Amino acid sequence: MASWMIAATENDVKEGKMKPVEAGDTKLLLIRIDGEIFAIENRCPHMNCPLQGGILVDHSIKCPCHSWSFDLRTGAYVASDKIKVNVYETQLKDGNISVLVR
Repeated sequence: MASWMIAATENDVKEGKMKPVEAGDTKLLLIRIDGEIFAIENRCPHMNCPLQGGILVDHSIKCPCHSWSFDLRTGAYVASDKIKVNVYETQLKDGNISVLVR
């Protein structure tokens, strides 16, 4: 069952930056782009490399291990939408960032 979990405060995630967090047992990466906060799984499906050391370009993140890029909005690998990382819905309330974790 899905539930909302507070993952960070609004001030923890700066514009154009990423913050690794855990929501329960789920390792996530929170990223703020153009004021919007995205939450993606902090793991590349290629070889389980953490995405937190990756490079942000527009609305995508490039894996630091093998340069695979994933769209922050959909989780899709830019070269093939058949490969994805999990993305999570976020909400900002009372200065806290919550993530809908399944």
